[in-house]
Amino acid sequence: MQKTIKLTRRDPSFNFSRLISEYNKLKCPPNVFNPCKLPYDRDKYFVLCSERSVGKTTNVLLFGMVAHELYGTQIQYIRQTEVMLEPKNMRQLFATILKFDYVRKVTHNKWSSLNYYARGWYYCNRDDSGKITEQDSTPFMFCLAINRNIIYKSTYNAPDGDILIFDEFVSKFYPQDEFVDFCDLVKTIIRERQKPIVFMLGNTIDRYHAYFSEMELLKITTTMPLGEHSETITAGGVPIYVEFVTREKTAEKLTLNRLFFGFRNKKLGAITGADWSITPMQHIDKTDTPELITRNLYITIEDYLINLELVTSELYGMHVLAHFGTQTYPDSHIYSCDNMLDFRYRYKFGHDKLDKLIWTLYERKKFFYANNTIGALVDKYVSRARNEHKLY
Repeated sequence: MQKTIKLTRRDPSFNFSRLISEYNKLKCPPNVFNPCKLPYDRDKYFVLCSERSVGKTTNVLLFGMVAHELYGTQIQYIRQTEVMLEPKNMRQLFATILKFDYVRKVTHNKWSSLNYYARGWYYCNRDDSGKITEQDSTPFMFCLAINRNIIYKSTYNAPDGDILIFDEFVSKFYPQDEFVDFCDLVKTIIRERQKPIVFMLGNTIDRYHAYFSEMELLKITTTMPLGEHSETITAGGVPIYVEFVTREKTAEKLTLNRLFFGFRNKKLGAITGADWSITPMQHIDKTDTPELITRNLYITIEDYLINLELVTSELYGMHVLAHFGTQTYPDSHIYSCDNMLDFRYRYKFGHDKLDKLIWTLYERKKFFYANNTIGALVDKYVSRARNEHKLY
């Protein structure tokens, strides 16, 4: 008689109630970030930003480890570059989890330690000398770099990669079209599955970061206070949860800020947790009365249109006023990083004397912005125009 083999059917989605229940059994400290409160039934991207030492990465990793224990989920841990995934840079990633013996708690004493090998994190057991005596056959977490996305497309397969964690996504280092490469990597991981969820964790806070612009979140990030959260759906239908995570300002925390970071520089807000890190922008001086030279200049970036007015005044000399535009005209002069056939368009920084004047004023800090969002978009345009790959 032929033996019948019963196949286990892969769950089409997480049982989040069960996952949360198991996570809560770990009894994590109450004053750190708790991933159980997120609306997993509604959203797919969870954008979480804060000062450091809030516990976002540690607790999201724990959440993924519990999912692995329950459902065989393999965490997909993402960083910008492969250098960031080298052992010397990954050594402390699970330090807190190991220190408080969460590996035993999550695996019900089957495993007691972890080993990082060939971009994979494995459960293992060690003897008293620290030598590995037993190791799991497959990693519970695999690490990937966005700058190797093209290689992964033809070689990587993660049928159980249903929790993605993009750590330290808020960075001053933003290569051209990295967001597109990130989305391409997400596609490589999830394939046709609808089950996965994506955590994006930022340990420094920049309201105007390129990722917020790319993800259509600037209207949220430029206005939402620290400690708040919001949900949105992009024009294309992507459901996103955004939270600016804060910790209770204990007496110890306030004393620490006073002793080491009690300076007037507002950019330190990302370190102290007092506010977002903000790149200072020159705002339009409403008390100035400039003389208009031309207002028919525009920048197009993503879905935004920015109007540039070339003016002059006694106070600032020749300068540019930048604000959102509503439409262009037949005689408009439009800067774009897309090499368009329309005669009105100027590729990148253009080519004539007026173009040179405009971008010389930018270099000389003679651009004034209606708000910080416009300033951030102009800076992003310049960065893209400078860094976009050339064919020759």
